[in-house]
Amino acid sequence: MAEPLRWGVLGATSRIAQKAVMPAIVADGSSELAAVASRSGGDYPTLGAKSSYDDYQALLDDEGVDAVYIPLPNSLHLEWTVRAAEAGKHVLCEKPLASNAAEATEMALACTRAGVTLMEAYMTPFHPRSEGLHSVLTAGRLGRLRWACSTFTFPLADDHRWNPDMGGGALLDLGVYCLSPLLAAGEAMPARSDASMTVGGAGVDGTFSGRLDFGNGLSAAFVCSFEAPFMQRFEAIGTDGAITIDERPFTPTEEDRFIHLTHRSGRMESIDCGGGNTYGGMVEHFAAVVRGEARPRRTPAEAIELLTLQDGLRRAARVTAED
Repeated sequence: MAEPLRWGVLGATSRIAQKAVMPAIVADGSSELAAVASRSGGDYPTLGAKSSYDDYQALLDDEGVDAVYIPLPNSLHLEWTVRAAEAGKHVLCEKPLASNAAEATEMALACTRAGVTLMEAYMTPFHPRSEGLHSVLTAGRLGRLRWACSTFTFPLADDHRWNPDMGGGALLDLGVYCLSPLLAAGEAMPARSDASMTVGGAGVDGTFSGRLDFGNGLSAAFVCSFEAPFMQRFEAIGTDGAITIDERPFTPTEEDRFIHLTHRSGRMESIDCGGGNTYGGMVEHFAAVVRGEARPRRTPAEAIELLTLQDGLRRAARVTAED
């Protein structure tokens, strides 16, 4: 059996690290939580990590660490990914990979030069239902696709994601969830797009919506917001059928299993895709990629392509309200 991948976590007090990724590392038989680091001070659960640091660079200098998970604010992804690469560490960086496509490109080049793996920590594709959705969208079960729509909203209180200096905004935080299945449905980047947004007092988009025209008969729309009640929904309509997912399509739990399909005849079908732990699947996959046992399911190039689309949407967006 191969030696376990020894993980370090930069920003170990973050909610996503504590509640999801660190437990997934501990539970994965091919991984080991070797070290954690936090600059926030105070005690926090280390989940049995062998070493803990109050300095990120000290963790990167630890020769007992093979790879790092980076859940830091978006504005810090570039700096600490480059530093990790220079220290010879593989990098799983929380989504979005960077604040913009240019930064993500710099990160990818640094990791390529250092000969280390870089992957965006976008966990949704590692759920069986997400795999089922991709199959339905790309295998022709709905006929010729004509419409698709993604919605992801929730009310966000005081948080660094409202801070423009930390890479805040609804599009940057939630865009990967909304746009990824739309791009899968279109099987290409859109030919045309337009967008609008509301801007909060801090100067970032609180709500961002857009329309995409793929030039092949498929039109799509999305909305992501920090200002509305919690809602997640995905739908796609084709000439032979339509699907909806109302049960957390973007952040599925182990209990979220079904895709609801309406056939052209009107017959309703619920497709049971099975459940799974998205974070566990992501950690296991990353470890396999580092060991050369798997090809990356999501490459830096794909993350850069999505950020390029988001950059363009943000530049073109009409401001419909300012607080």
